[in-house]
Amino acid sequence: MTERTGVKVEPVGTGSPFRFQNLPPLLTPLIGREQQGREIGSLLLQPEIRLLTLTGTAGIGKTRLAQKVATDLSEVFIHGVCLVQLAPISDSDLVVPTIAQTLGLRDVEERSLFSSLKAFLRDKHLLLLLDNFEQVLEAAPALVELLLACPSIKILVTSRAVLHVESEYEFSVPPLSLPDPLHLPAHEELLQYTAIALFVQRAQTVKPNFVLSEDNAAVIAQICIQLDGLPLSLE
Repeated sequence: MTERTGVKVEPVGTGSPFRFQNLPPLLTPLIGREQQGREIGSLLLQPEIRLLTLTGTAGIGKTRLAQKVATDLSEVFIHGVCLVQLAPISDSDLVVPTIAQTLGLRDVEERSLFSSLKAFLRDKHLLLLLDNFEQVLEAAPALVELLLACPSIKILVTSRAVLHVESEYEFSVPPLSLPDPLHLPAHEELLQYTAIALFVQRAQTVKPNFVLSEDNAAVIAQICIQLDGLPLSLE
């Protein structure tokens, strides 16, 4: 096994030389996203879907959901999964170099970098996870060109906005479920709402003996409602 710019590269037994894996471990359970995870995974397994964009507002949990789906599907792709972090960049011209660098391509002339990237991925069965694409939307046509040149790769994108390119499929990530503030159920039933469940689970990591009770249920529900069921805000 070797390392390429933070990407674990492993030999595979299929005649293909490398397998990529740089997804971070999920240290806590992903609360309330089981259905969405199954739906996204099912979409990515459809042959005609090669570019799937997870959209949603900031803090809604697109990144963690995408990482969970990619982790679950990693064995499906012979050459694995490669996570490309785009948050540090805002220049769309840097998208292709960032993908290439993450994959470990080095010593390539700038003018031929995209050609080298396409040549490298042409025979790969790989899932590219491009995170935080909303700030480099002008680079979206390059993804279509990459897909056309590399028939066995798929691309999963997280973005606050759709890419508006040919062959893109969109999955809108919803907030976590919330109770009706005007008709709160009994506190025993509140945990069926995923925003409440996440709040309680995270509270218990700080205070292990914390429980949802009749005394605190209304306050907790109000907090979750005011935060619009956004996972990042709740955490």
